Amino acid sequence: MIKKLILAALVLVLAISAWPAACSQDMREPDTGLANPEAKNATNESIEASQPVNDSIFLEDFNSVNDPYKKTLFATGQANRNESVNNYENLTAALTAFQEKYKDFRPSEIKSDKLFSGDMMNVSGIISDVKDDVYTGNLTDAHSKLEEIRPIFQKILTRNGLLPLSVALVDFHDVMENVLDAADNKDAAKVLEVYPMADEKLRTVEAISSEPGIKAIRANLDDIMSLAKEDKAEELPAKAGDLKTSYVKVYLATN
Repeated sequence: MIKKLILAALVLVLAISAWPAACSQDMREPDTGLANPEAKNATNESIEASQPVNDSIFLEDFNSVNDPYKKTLFATGQANRNESVNNYENLTAALTAFQEKYKDFRPSEIKSDKLFSGDMMNVSGIISDVKDDVYTGNLTDAHSKLEEIRPIFQKILTRNGLLPLSVALVDFHDVMENVLDAADNKDAAKVLEVYPMADEKLRTVEAISSEPGIKAIRANLDDIMSLAKEDKAEELPAKAGDLKTSYVKVYLATN
């Protein structure tokens, strides 16, 4: 009798234990090969919450667009048709994939960014507009139009607290161009006038990173200042070229 009672109790325990799993199985959607969107979102949110910004999937995706953009910008600036076309094709392919993924999906980094969709539409419009110039037209015009994307990307990164080094480099670039223009024109007085702002912006970059490439930028910028102080105007254009080259190397290597 006691054995029968023990056996019955065991059967009852096993039945109770199996019941939640059976209910769970019954309540699941049919297996279509696609992840449950609600479950996927919950999983994504959990992952995002525990994921450092520098390791975010969003930044990897963003950089998959930003990298070919920077290369296209550089190639058009150098009037290199083949490189411009190759990088442009990579850019359009990356942008299409990015837009498809983030058409509705908003990870934690940009969840509250109400301007993101509009900004990316503007970027897409600019990239579409330069197609003819990139393939057969004026590469200088294409470069000028593509430059309009830089501040858009900068605003996305800035307002969402992403990639401070990238943002700082872009800020420095704008004032560095004033130094380069003055040096190319052999205008020592103008170099002395615009140097302080470039120096300030570069200090912001240096506060974030002290990598050798940034040290090279500093050395070239200060060399231009020294030449201007010594009124060695004839040597300014060559040193301006060194500054631009050192900046481009760091910019292209920065995500």
